[in-house]
Amino acid sequence: MAFRSMRFQTAAIIVVSFLLSHAAGLLFYSLDRQEALAMTEAIDRAERAAGISRLLHDLPDSWRNPLVRSSDSRAFRVWVSQEPAVVVPEPTQAELDVAAYLRTQVPRISESGLRVRFIEETGYRVIPPPFDPASRAGSPPWAVNVPFEAPNVAISIRQGPDEWINFLGLINRSRSLPEGLFYANLISAVIGIALVAFWLVSRVTSPLGRLADAAESLGRNLYAKPLAVTGPKEVAVAAAAFNSMQNRLVKLIQGRTELLAAISHDLRTPLTQIRLRLEMMPASEEREKNLRALDDVDAIIGTFLTFARASHEAEDKSRIDLGALVGSICDDLADSGAAIECDVPSGLVVACKRLAIKRAVTNLVENAIKYGHEARVSVAQAGGRAVISVEDRGPGIPEEKLEAVFAPFYRGDRPAPPTPVARAWASASPRPSPRTTAARSACPTAPEAG
Repeated sequence: MAFRSMRFQTAAIIVVSFLLSHAAGLLFYSLDRQEALAMTEAIDRAERAAGISRLLHDLPDSWRNPLVRSSDSRAFRVWVSQEPAVVVPEPTQAELDVAAYLRTQVPRISESGLRVRFIEETGYRVIPPPFDPASRAGSPPWAVNVPFEAPNVAISIRQGPDEWINFLGLINRSRSLPEGLFYANLISAVIGIALVAFWLVSRVTSPLGRLADAAESLGRNLYAKPLAVTGPKEVAVAAAAFNSMQNRLVKLIQGRTELLAAISHDLRTPLTQIRLRLEMMPASEEREKNLRALDDVDAIIGTFLTFARASHEAEDKSRIDLGALVGSICDDLADSGAAIECDVPSGLVVACKRLAIKRAVTNLVENAIKYGHEARVSVAQAGGRAVISVEDRGPGIPEEKLEAVFAPFYRGDRPAPPTPVARAWASASPRPSPRTTAARSACPTAPEAG
């Protein structure tokens, strides 16, 4: 299944890892963003408080109350009291930072004359005097009073011995990303990383697929094209090792076939001498028996040479009319008196190795005639492939020997009958030839035929 492939599982790991890291990044970003916005809002309120404090300090006393009333607003409360409205038991680092900024803006403020507190817990409140709506008669209807609860920033600055000016401002803590925007961002990121992951993983794993295809092809064609040494280092090393293995196999098979051909060729010389001596002997029944036995041995040696030549040759593929080729084989055998039926179509063009296919079909048909007494040959097209069927009237082949009959020089004769009854091919197996021509061989056994 696709989800069990290395490509899918690797891409899934990448996507899941990205999702986790992306979610963690968004969480950290949201928290840091809220803290940064809160600090920015607090600094802004501190700047306003510093400006008002400087004005109150520089203006005449008669102008102070009008200035405080005009500075007071719904979102930023300003009032004067004898005691500081802000109580800071132990300031936080953020409160110390805002206080330090205020001292840079209002240098006259003493260490004890400034108090800053972020109101973030609901249990603590700074309650200013009631707001005078008359001072802001023209304010818009959507203006909202600053809430007494969190989140606020409260500032108290000493203006005189018994005078403190207090400020209470709302901190607009921005919410996290909108839910729709969050999911849209996440989905688009997942789709993008999934596409990139599948593309990258495909580039990495495609050489593995080619390696598997090459291994499958090697079982059918030992002389297949070497595998391209590409891809990641590990895959390239595996491809190079595969090519080296293929070369060693080719050399091994070539060495064995050359040895077989040499032995068979060397046997021809003494056999020729024996034949000459037999032919010079007076005619007799014993002489004829020896000549027939010699013919059998010569035929076997010829089969060996044919097998060696077929295994050693590297024939190129060509486009041929398969029906015409099989029909010509049947016609040649029928002319020699063989009992053969042939049903082949015309115009069935295939790409194959002509000589190898001809040897394989000829071998099958000859053995069907020799051991099955007659042969029925047909050619058909099925599922984009050409199928050659050779049937005979033999007793059939046991199921446990169906694979063994494709071994070279295997005979399935029963030991009891004096005349060999073929249940397999009696000479070189036809399978090596189909394997080198990208074809397949099968040996089904019909109930009434071999």
